[in-house]
Amino acid sequence: MYLPLGSYSPDIKLGLVSASRNCFPRSLSEERTQRVLAGCRQAGIEPFVPEGPSQIIETKDHAIEAARQFKQAGCDAVVYFLGNFSPEIEDAYFIKLFDGPVMLIAAAEESGATLLEKRGDALCGLLSAALAVSKRGMAKRVHLPEYPVVSADEAVKEIAHFIKVVKVVKGIRNATVGLFGPRPRDFETCNYNLASVNSIGIEVEELGLFDLQNEIKRIKAKGEDTQTIKTDMKREMPSIPDEEFADRLSIYERAIKNFRDQLKLSGAATQCWSEQELSLRHVPCFINGRMAQGGFPIACENDCYSLIAELFGQYASDATVGILDINHSIPKDLHASLTDYPIKDMVGMFHCGNASTRLLKNPEMKFQVIMKRMMEPDTQADITRGTIEGQFSASPITVVQVHGVGDKLQAYLMEGHFLDLDPKTFGCTGTAYLPGFSRFYRHVLLGRFHHHAAVAFGHCAAVLYDAFKIVGMENVFTPLPNPMPYPGENIFQNHRLS
Repeated sequence: MYLPLGSYSPDIKLGLVSASRNCFPRSLSEERTQRVLAGCRQAGIEPFVPEGPSQIIETKDHAIEAARQFKQAGCDAVVYFLGNFSPEIEDAYFIKLFDGPVMLIAAAEESGATLLEKRGDALCGLLSAALAVSKRGMAKRVHLPEYPVVSADEAVKEIAHFIKVVKVVKGIRNATVGLFGPRPRDFETCNYNLASVNSIGIEVEELGLFDLQNEIKRIKAKGEDTQTIKTDMKREMPSIPDEEFADRLSIYERAIKNFRDQLKLSGAATQCWSEQELSLRHVPCFINGRMAQGGFPIACENDCYSLIAELFGQYASDATVGILDINHSIPKDLHASLTDYPIKDMVGMFHCGNASTRLLKNPEMKFQVIMKRMMEPDTQADITRGTIEGQFSASPITVVQVHGVGDKLQAYLMEGHFLDLDPKTFGCTGTAYLPGFSRFYRHVLLGRFHHHAAVAFGHCAAVLYDAFKIVGMENVFTPLPNPMPYPGENIFQNHRLS
């Protein structure tokens, strides 16, 4: 989604409507709805509620009017609350008319003392409503919480979660990504299938490295002012080596921003290995990190899928994200504290230096070590400059990636955290503990996903999991607990090695 720089997720307007079956007291649904709304207000949530009788849907006319008011109000999603058993035909009819995401929840009974006069049977009604929705082919658009029969307090917590889910769905379905190709030959697995990207609602602007080259030439020819960018860059990174190199970087950032604004892009992926360095005479890592910390992630190696994963992570965490390699195993002697962790579930996560400086301890601009070996082996670093060296600060993390399977997308999710340990190597690097990583790597990642992953700096996998289902992700893989084998896992060998 095209957002103002400094924003990380879209705003959401949420609607709430309730339902009542005509053989149950309408007043029961009204009372329960008012308790939910009072809890929402206390939590700072202000859902739009239809005016008039359609606040409580009992008839098709109520369903039609409620859907009309939600659309007119610009609601992105609706909470549909079964205050009692509810009329399943009207429930499904409303969801058919309101074509955005809907969360179905049902009222739990409040007290044994009221079961005689105020029993609502919404536990039973939700069975009918959910089946009516499923029969009409709308189940993928409907979010059902893990525990959908709720008290008023529980309803508020589910509504808060649903808002986060809808932010992701709205952001993704309105996203346009710019790809400044071509994909480098050395990273064949960083390919993408356009149909798989389009399948979840994302649009793609396929551009070339020459488009960036031409825009940079145009900026130079017109003398377009980049002084403000350069001043801000030097404030953020005083170790930029010299004024002329700062000019190269600031003109490049201006070009990226121009494309962002002209094409209303949500994020971008650039070539960066290694033709971009030869053509533009810098590594773009620092600029990538700066743009990401403004809410515009840029993936390396023209990696469309990782860019999409970054957008998912950004919308879910409402914060800066990054793209990293699942890079290297951790030696046991890296630090004494690692005896407290299963070493096979530790992983070094690295990239050349494309992270936001706000995520790193003591960041410093240097050069790309691997590229210099190939491109400037016998001279001082010049065109391989622009990476950021630094250790990722200790933080909870969510690791997310998507990849094509035919014309659809599949995804994985892991949660863990970066440890506050010196990684003792180059690049922007962190030592991550990802519970269950070693088995997940062997039985899920290998053969399905490539080496990059997006990292959100917080735990947001629960939000992403629910958002993945709504946008139509083909499969979502998550680590399995130790007693549970993966399909095809040799449990005899696994046991022998454990």
